[in-house]
Amino acid sequence: MVMVYTHPMISYISNFSRSDRNVPATAVFSTWRNVYQLIADYDKITKGNLAIHVSDRGGKHSKEIEAFNTAAKNGPSGIEDYLERYNKENGIGGSSFRKPIELSTQEEEEFKKHIGSLDYDKNNYSEDRALKKAFKDAYDKNGVGPGQDKMKDVLKKYRERKLKQTEKDTAVLDNIADMLFNAKFQNLLQHATPKEIDSKVQAFLA
Repeated sequence: MVMVYTHPMISYISNFSRSDRNVPATAVFSTWRNVYQLIADYDKITKGNLAIHVSDRGGKHSKEIEAFNTAAKNGPSGIEDYLERYNKENGIGGSSFRKPIELSTQEEEEFKKHIGSLDYDKNNYSEDRALKKAFKDAYDKNGVGPGQDKMKDVLKKYRERKLKQTEKDTAVLDNIADMLFNAKFQNLLQHATPKEIDSKVQAFLA
């Protein structure tokens, strides 16, 4: 088995460099963590027939990697602050999977009635989308909205799910920070050159 290892910041940059299709930042980091946590398991399963090629993209992103590592010393909050600054500087707005709910003029008027005095963040994409989706699903099905009480319930459940997801995302970043500075994990990243990998493959096939 040949595994290519790369720094989490390179994975992040690569994801948002794709203009046509990119996943949310939380998915990038959770996937990175979940895959590389299994290095020791892969080595055991393959009975030592595991080669790791550490790719730093020729040092192209060394500045960003250093900044990420420095931020990671302050844990999840440090990483989040750094990424927020990085996103602003590089015009990163979010995942390509974001698809706002479009409402007609009539639907928009009805939506406002159903929202009523509900206190929600209209500038929060996810919160606004959750409410508009719940409204439009009911409106398309019945010709009327779900009612203010149902909309209030939708907002409450969304915020509860969001809180749990935020806690999970924070735990992932905390885990990544630990991995980056953990001597035992770093020791698992024994870089193999293409020539060494080829030699191992040939020996395995012999």
